[in-house]
Amino acid sequence: MTTSNVTSPSSGSVRKDVSLPMSRVRTIMKSSPDIDNISQESLYLITKATEYFIIYLTKLSQKNGGNLGNVDYDHLSEVVERKNALEFLQDIIPKKIKYSEYLELMKKEVDVDEDDVL
Repeated sequence: MTTSNVTSPSSGSVRKDVSLPMSRVRTIMKSSPDIDNISQESLYLITKATEYFIIYLTKLSQKNGGNLGNVDYDHLSEVVERKNALEFLQDIIPKKIKYSEYLELMKKEVDVDEDDVL
């Protein structure tokens, strides 16, 4: 990851302690219709919080996988499935299933929907 430089308007100092591209974080923040203005301070704080969240999720996944060198998708999805605090990520990082299992789930869902109609 590259380090972004951020000049704090209040202190005039350059912050070199962020790894995520702050322009990208700003773009994501601006995609929300509720956001009008984004100050440099709030942009910096959201970027740092995101970095800490990524570190937290990575450490949990490494611990879950038993290998401190690698993080696989399966480790991430298992942590998201087990940890209640990460429930909001279940649609983004779902547990992998085979196509045949998916078809079976869809068949059951259609059967349930048909039972509701009758």
